[in-house]
Amino acid sequence: MTLEGRVAVVTGAAGKGMGRSIALTLAREGAKVVVNYRTSEASAAEIVAGIRHRGGTAAAVQADVFEADGCTALVAAAVAEFGRIDICVIGPGAGWHPEPIEKLDAHGALGDARQELAPVYHLLPSVLPEMYGRKWGRIIGIALHPTKLPPAFAYNAAKAARTQALLLAQEPAWQEGVTVNVIAPGPVAAIETLDEALEQCGHGAGWGDRQNISPQDIAETVAFLCSDAGGYITGCMVPFAFH
Repeated sequence: MTLEGRVAVVTGAAGKGMGRSIALTLAREGAKVVVNYRTSEASAAEIVAGIRHRGGTAAAVQADVFEADGCTALVAAAVAEFGRIDICVIGPGAGWHPEPIEKLDAHGALGDARQELAPVYHLLPSVLPEMYGRKWGRIIGIALHPTKLPPAFAYNAAKAARTQALLLAQEPAWQEGVTVNVIAPGPVAAIETLDEALEQCGHGAGWGDRQNISPQDIAETVAFLCSDAGGYITGCMVPFAFH
Protein backbone atom coordinates (compact mmCIF):
# COMPACT_ATOMS: atom_id res chain seq x y z
CA MET A 1 0.00 0.00 0.00
CA THR A 2 2.88 2.33 -0.83
CA LEU A 3 2.45 6.06 -1.36
CA GLU A 4 6.04 6.64 -2.40
CA GLY A 5 6.35 9.76 -4.52
CA ARG A 6 2.99 11.18 -3.43
CA VAL A 7 2.53 14.47 -1.62
CA ALA A 8 -0.25 14.81 0.95
CA VAL A 9 -1.69 17.90 2.59
CA VAL A 10 -3.43 17.07 5.87
CA THR A 11 -5.39 19.98 7.27
CA GLY A 12 -5.74 20.35 11.02
CA ALA A 13 -3.01 17.80 11.66
CA ALA A 14 -1.44 19.27 14.81
CA GLY A 15 -3.99 18.20 17.42
CA LYS A 16 -4.47 14.90 19.24
CA GLY A 17 -7.05 13.45 16.91
CA MET A 18 -7.60 12.11 13.43
CA GLY A 19 -5.50 14.67 11.56
CA ARG A 20 -2.32 13.79 13.42
CA SER A 21 -2.82 10.05 12.96
CA ILE A 22 -3.58 10.54 9.27
CA ALA A 23 -0.40 12.55 8.79
CA LEU A 24 1.70 9.93 10.60
CA THR A 25 0.16 7.07 8.64
CA LEU A 26 0.49 8.65 5.21
CA ALA A 27 4.15 9.34 6.05
CA ARG A 28 4.51 5.71 7.18
CA GLU A 29 3.31 4.66 3.74
CA GLY A 30 5.92 6.83 2.04
CA ALA A 31 4.08 10.06 1.26
CA LYS A 32 5.66 13.45 1.79
CA VAL A 33 3.30 15.11 4.25
CA VAL A 34 2.36 18.72 4.87
CA VAL A 35 1.25 18.99 8.50
CA ASN A 36 -1.14 21.94 8.53
CA TYR A 37 -1.89 23.81 11.72
CA ARG A 38 -3.63 27.04 12.65
CA THR A 39 -2.22 27.88 16.09
CA SER A 40 -0.43 24.76 17.43
CA GLU A 41 3.05 25.48 16.08
CA ALA A 42 4.94 23.50 18.72
CA SER A 43 2.74 20.44 18.27
CA ALA A 44 3.09 20.56 14.48
CA ALA A 45 6.87 20.79 14.81
CA GLU A 46 6.87 17.80 17.16
CA ILE A 47 4.84 15.73 14.70
CA VAL A 48 7.15 16.64 11.82
CA ALA A 49 10.15 15.69 13.96
CA GLY A 50 8.51 12.34 14.80
CA ILE A 51 7.95 11.61 11.11
CA ARG A 52 11.50 12.56 10.17
CA HIS A 53 12.96 10.53 13.01
CA ARG A 54 11.33 7.48 11.47
CA GLY A 55 12.73 8.17 8.03
CA GLY A 56 9.74 10.04 6.64
CA THR A 57 9.44 13.42 4.97
CA ALA A 58 7.24 16.18 6.34
CA ALA A 59 6.91 19.93 6.75
CA ALA A 60 4.70 22.03 9.00
CA VAL A 61 2.68 24.84 7.39
CA GLN A 62 0.63 27.40 9.30
CA ALA A 63 -2.63 28.32 7.58
CA ASP A 64 -6.24 29.00 8.56
CA VAL A 65 -8.21 26.76 6.21
CA PHE A 66 -11.46 28.52 7.09
CA GLU A 67 -10.19 31.55 5.14
CA ALA A 68 -9.50 31.90 1.42
CA ASP A 69 -6.10 33.49 1.99
CA GLY A 70 -5.13 30.68 4.35
CA CYS A 71 -6.01 28.00 1.81
CA THR A 72 -4.11 29.83 -0.92
CA ALA A 73 -1.07 30.11 1.33
CA LEU A 74 -1.27 26.44 2.32
CA VAL A 75 -1.36 25.24 -1.27
CA ALA A 76 1.45 27.59 -2.30
CA ALA A 77 3.64 26.46 0.60
CA ALA A 78 3.03 22.78 -0.13
CA VAL A 79 3.91 23.19 -3.80
CA ALA A 80 6.98 25.27 -2.96
CA GLU A 81 8.17 22.60 -0.51
CA PHE A 82 7.36 19.42 -2.42
CA GLY A 83 6.47 20.47 -5.97
CA ARG A 84 2.90 19.20 -6.13
CA ILE A 85 -0.16 18.02 -4.19
CA ASP A 86 -1.54 14.55 -4.85
CA ILE A 87 -3.66 14.05 -1.74
CA CYS A 88 -5.76 16.58 0.15
CA VAL A 89 -7.40 15.61 3.45
CA ILE A 90 -9.98 18.10 4.72
CA GLY A 91 -10.58 17.70 8.44
CA PRO A 92 -11.33 20.82 10.52
CA GLY A 93 -14.96 21.88 10.55
CA ALA A 94 -17.84 23.19 12.61
CA GLY A 95 -17.94 24.30 16.18
CA TRP A 96 -20.41 22.92 18.67
CA HIS A 97 -23.85 24.52 18.92
CA PRO A 98 -26.03 21.87 20.61
CA GLU A 99 -29.28 23.83 20.95
CA PRO A 100 -32.41 22.28 19.38
CA ILE A 101 -33.99 23.83 16.29
CA GLU A 102 -36.61 25.78 18.27
CA LYS A 103 -33.82 27.52 20.19
CA LEU A 104 -31.41 27.84 17.29
CA ASP A 105 -28.79 30.56 17.34
CA ALA A 106 -28.89 31.38 13.63
CA HIS A 107 -25.63 33.31 13.72
CA GLY A 108 -23.76 30.38 15.29
CA ALA A 109 -25.48 27.88 13.02
CA LEU A 110 -24.49 29.78 9.89
CA GLY A 111 -20.97 29.96 11.25
CA ASP A 112 -20.97 26.17 11.57
CA ALA A 113 -22.03 25.81 7.93
CA ARG A 114 -19.34 28.21 6.81
CA GLN A 115 -16.61 26.33 8.69
CA GLU A 116 -17.64 23.04 7.13
CA LEU A 117 -17.87 24.38 3.58
CA ALA A 118 -15.11 26.99 3.44
CA PRO A 119 -12.18 24.51 3.33
CA VAL A 120 -13.95 22.53 0.60
CA TYR A 121 -14.80 25.58 -1.48
CA HIS A 122 -11.37 27.16 -1.12
CA LEU A 123 -9.16 24.09 -1.43
CA LEU A 124 -10.78 22.10 -4.22
CA PRO A 125 -10.40 24.82 -6.90
CA SER A 126 -6.78 25.20 -5.79
CA VAL A 127 -5.74 21.55 -5.90
CA LEU A 128 -7.97 19.91 -8.52
CA PRO A 129 -6.63 21.53 -11.72
CA GLU A 130 -3.13 20.11 -11.30
CA MET A 131 -4.53 16.76 -10.18
CA TYR A 132 -6.62 16.76 -13.35
CA GLY A 133 -3.53 17.54 -15.38
CA ARG A 134 -1.77 14.48 -13.93
CA LYS A 135 -4.92 12.32 -14.06
CA TRP A 136 -4.35 11.28 -10.44
CA GLY A 137 -5.51 12.65 -7.12
CA ARG A 138 -7.24 11.89 -3.85
CA ILE A 139 -9.67 14.16 -2.02
CA ILE A 140 -10.86 12.94 1.37
CA GLY A 141 -13.17 14.80 3.71
CA ILE A 142 -13.92 14.05 7.35
CA ALA A 143 -17.61 14.40 8.15
CA LEU A 144 -20.14 12.65 10.41
CA HIS A 145 -21.71 9.22 10.79
CA PRO A 146 -24.84 9.16 8.60
CA THR A 147 -27.24 7.73 11.19
CA LYS A 148 -25.70 7.91 14.67
CA LEU A 149 -25.98 11.65 15.10
CA PRO A 150 -25.33 13.82 18.15
CA PRO A 151 -28.14 16.01 19.51
CA ALA A 152 -26.89 19.12 17.72
CA PHE A 153 -29.05 20.33 14.82
CA ALA A 154 -26.74 23.01 13.45
CA TYR A 155 -23.64 20.82 13.72
CA ASN A 156 -25.36 17.91 11.98
CA ALA A 157 -26.71 20.13 9.21
CA ALA A 158 -23.30 21.67 8.62
CA LYS A 159 -21.63 18.25 8.41
CA ALA A 160 -24.32 17.09 5.99
CA ALA A 161 -23.60 20.12 3.79
CA ARG A 162 -19.89 19.22 3.70
CA THR A 163 -20.67 15.60 2.82
CA GLN A 164 -23.00 16.59 0.01
CA ALA A 165 -20.58 19.17 -1.38
CA LEU A 166 -17.82 16.57 -1.56
CA LEU A 167 -19.98 13.82 -3.02
CA LEU A 168 -21.30 16.20 -5.68
CA ALA A 169 -17.68 16.70 -6.76
CA GLN A 170 -17.16 12.98 -7.29
CA GLU A 171 -18.44 12.61 -10.85
CA PRO A 172 -16.51 15.44 -12.54
CA ALA A 173 -13.40 14.55 -10.54
CA TRP A 174 -13.59 10.90 -11.54
CA GLN A 175 -13.67 11.87 -15.22
CA GLU A 176 -10.21 13.35 -14.60
CA GLY A 177 -8.73 10.47 -12.60
CA VAL A 178 -9.37 11.92 -9.13
CA THR A 179 -11.29 10.12 -6.39
CA VAL A 180 -13.41 11.91 -3.78
CA ASN A 181 -14.51 10.12 -0.61
CA VAL A 182 -15.88 10.96 2.83
CA ILE A 183 -14.87 9.36 6.13
CA ALA A 184 -17.87 9.40 8.45
CA PRO A 185 -17.10 8.40 12.05
CA GLY A 186 -19.04 9.04 15.19
CA PRO A 187 -17.18 10.23 18.30
CA VAL A 188 -13.48 9.43 18.15
CA ALA A 189 -11.48 9.79 21.35
CA ALA A 190 -8.15 11.59 21.19
CA ILE A 191 -4.79 9.87 21.55
CA GLU A 192 -3.21 11.86 24.33
CA THR A 193 0.47 11.79 23.38
CA LEU A 194 2.50 11.71 20.20
CA ASP A 195 4.33 8.63 21.46
CA GLU A 196 1.02 6.79 21.82
CA ALA A 197 -0.07 7.94 18.36
CA LEU A 198 3.20 6.72 16.86
CA GLU A 199 2.85 3.40 18.69
CA GLN A 200 -0.63 2.87 17.24
CA CYS A 201 0.61 3.94 13.82
CA GLY A 202 3.26 1.24 14.10
CA HIS A 203 0.57 -1.32 15.07
CA GLY A 204 2.01 -1.83 18.53
CA ALA A 205 0.20 -3.00 21.64
CA GLY A 206 -1.99 0.09 21.89
CA TRP A 207 -3.39 -0.63 18.46
CA GLY A 208 -4.14 -4.27 19.18
CA ASP A 209 -5.61 -3.55 22.61
CA ARG A 210 -8.02 -0.78 21.61
CA GLN A 211 -11.60 -1.27 22.74
CA ASN A 212 -13.24 1.35 20.55
CA ILE A 213 -12.63 3.34 17.40
CA SER A 214 -9.32 5.20 17.42
CA PRO A 215 -7.94 7.99 15.23
CA GLN A 216 -5.69 5.27 13.84
CA ASP A 217 -8.71 3.43 12.42
CA ILE A 218 -9.56 6.56 10.46
CA ALA A 219 -5.95 6.94 9.36
CA GLU A 220 -5.70 3.37 8.07
CA THR A 221 -8.81 3.90 5.96
CA VAL A 222 -7.46 7.15 4.55
CA ALA A 223 -4.19 5.43 3.65
CA PHE A 224 -6.06 2.66 1.84
CA LEU A 225 -8.23 5.11 -0.12
CA CYS A 226 -5.12 7.07 -1.10
CA SER A 227 -3.28 3.99 -2.33
CA ASP A 228 -3.51 2.40 -5.76
CA ALA A 229 -5.51 -0.38 -4.10
CA GLY A 230 -8.26 2.16 -3.45
CA GLY A 231 -8.04 3.72 -6.87
CA TYR A 232 -11.49 2.63 -8.00
CA ILE A 233 -13.31 3.65 -4.85
CA THR A 234 -14.94 7.05 -5.21
CA GLY A 235 -18.12 8.83 -4.17
CA CYS A 236 -18.31 6.80 -0.96
CA MET A 237 -19.18 7.68 2.60
CA VAL A 238 -17.32 5.30 4.91
CA PRO A 239 -19.02 4.97 8.33
CA PHE A 240 -17.43 3.49 11.43
CA ALA A 241 -19.01 1.41 14.19
CA PHE A 242 -18.52 2.66 17.74
CA HIS A 243 -19.77 1.88 21.24
